[in-house]
Amino acid sequence: MGEAVSQSTGLPELAFDAGFFRDPHTRLGALRAEGAEAVFLPRMSTAMFLSFESVHDVLLGRNFGAMGAAYYEQQGWTEGPYIDWLRRTVVFLDPPVHDRLRGLMNRAFTPRQVARVRPITQRIAARLADAAADAVHVDLYDAFAQKLPLQVICEVIGIPEVDFEQMGRWTEALSVATGYPTDEDRVRADAAMVGLSDYAADLIRARRASPADDLLSALIEVEEAGERLSPEELVAMIAQMLYAGHETTRNLIGNGLFCLLEFPDQLAALRADPPRMEAAVEEMLRFEPPIIYLSRLVREDCEHAGVALAKGQLILVSLSAANRDPRRFDRPERFDIGRADNRHLSFGFGAHFCVGASIARMEGSVAFETLLDRFATIEWDGAEPRWAGDTALRTLEAFPLHLRAA
Repeated sequence: MGEAVSQSTGLPELAFDAGFFRDPHTRLGALRAEGAEAVFLPRMSTAMFLSFESVHDVLLGRNFGAMGAAYYEQQGWTEGPYIDWLRRTVVFLDPPVHDRLRGLMNRAFTPRQVARVRPITQRIAARLADAAADAVHVDLYDAFAQKLPLQVICEVIGIPEVDFEQMGRWTEALSVATGYPTDEDRVRADAAMVGLSDYAADLIRARRASPADDLLSALIEVEEAGERLSPEELVAMIAQMLYAGHETTRNLIGNGLFCLLEFPDQLAALRADPPRMEAAVEEMLRFEPPIIYLSRLVREDCEHAGVALAKGQLILVSLSAANRDPRRFDRPERFDIGRADNRHLSFGFGAHFCVGASIARMEGSVAFETLLDRFATIEWDGAEPRWAGDTALRTLEAFPLHLRAA
């Protein structure tokens, strides 16, 4: 591709721009084909690792820790409500704080709480599909993919239905901040975090006074070794669950349907053999992961995949590139719902493996079971839309569909 080479690192340089976010596969695939294990991102002044092995080892945690707020600090965003939230959120923290918070969270996710999620998901998916059938011409995100996981996590937490739409607006503002946010994006994310934190604090006070059969009440009551979540930690956890509990699943549904429409033979195979749904969802996650990269901090001076790294340095790992590494996956550019040994990295790995991975997989399966059962025709309504160019979350700018009921 004729990429420039960094004089300081000797690595090929990669522009961290809208073109990269819209199409990471072409750029990274070409670099990998030239033998690149890592690239240098001038905009971030650091390296991004590409191979399955190098990404896997970073996520495993060998000499690499959670990013905290470093990804944004390196962009000059060092303070404000959004940054404060990151510094209190379990997925951005290392042990021992990470282990304590995750342990308390796991205690609240009892088998009974988890068992509640599937019937809730099935009920909401059926209702949304009915409404989409009446409309015929819909946007998948607006009509289904955004609403399904958002309404599920809101109901599981215990948020009243009247507030679902507001939760969507706040979490959308947070998602835009995940790439290389503009000043306007930062202002929106800070405002959203203030609104969401105030709302969560009010809801927590209400549940302390009158517990209910929901996850929030379980989190308030949970104890382990005499510890409880502090009010600030509980607010941060509710905000994290609202955000992570639906944005990535939204993209799993959207990206998965995109893959099925791009590979109609695989759509036909799935319609003909519905029990292949779980394997199909795994291939959707591999082929178009909901998040295209993650960040980590180097704990000690070291060398990784031939790249010299310094203690405290922020690095990035490309899930998109790792999931299409030909040394790990046969014919990785082929979307194949029958793929065997599909051990992708889309939910991370190691200590920070996504706590909601099993629920996201279940919601994805229910979503596609509902859509394929309800609609005999699912096709683009007009031209195929573009991928978004301003977020680390892999998503299309819109998803216009024509539907015909079965």
